[in-house]
Amino acid sequence: MTVRGSLAFVVAFTAYWLVALPLDAASSASQQLLLSLSAWVFFVVALALQSPAVRVQVITLVCVATVLEIIGSIVWGAYRYRLGNLPLFVPAGHGLFYLAALRTASLPLLQRHAERIVVAVTAAATLYMLWGLVRPPLPDLLGFVTWAIFIRFIVRGRFPLLYAVSFALTMALELYGTGWGIWRWSPVLPGLLLPAGNPPTGIGAGYAAMDGLTRRIVGRLGRLRTSRPKAVEEGTAA
Repeated sequence: MTVRGSLAFVVAFTAYWLVALPLDAASSASQQLLLSLSAWVFFVVALALQSPAVRVQVITLVCVATVLEIIGSIVWGAYRYRLGNLPLFVPAGHGLFYLAALRTASLPLLQRHAERIVVAVTAAATLYMLWGLVRPPLPDLLGFVTWAIFIRFIVRGRFPLLYAVSFALTMALELYGTGWGIWRWSPVLPGLLLPAGNPPTGIGAGYAAMDGLTRRIVGRLGRLRTSRPKAVEEGTAA
């Protein structure tokens, strides 16, 4: 995708969720289905414009994110969506969001100032996390834990600019979504009894972790594909 195409997609995606989330806040279950359909149409069109490698990466992340959503929201109850379900626009939204982070981090302007951006986002994330620890009524300990995960990826990860961009975008979306009441985090995580903000101040680390897991899965699938022809050739030769 060209620079102009990346910018067009990021702008279109931003405009979409700025409008879609307030619509969902007032929607019924049937109306939410129509909103979900629009998200999937947007996702399929956007994915069709990507290279095959990016498509595989994004689709893999959607699968990973959907499993984590089911565990985190439906099973565990760390957070709940407004209607108590897992909205069908959420998997498509994860794909669109990840693609937006990838395209944003690839922009030449951001690439030229990558180190400054990473430092600025990390500093802002740290200040936000500290504020969450002293904010009443309970310290945001989940925010601290997820902030520590973010720092780990920034320091040791392969794509610090992508992690910084995804963190900033995630926090913006979390604040917007929880502000409209689309989803709400539990004040204390069930089972762990760990206090959490709404949203947790470091939850932007989620996409860094999912990116790492996604790349690992895609890498293993790629190695399996390349090893199978060799195994077939060796078996034929034998």
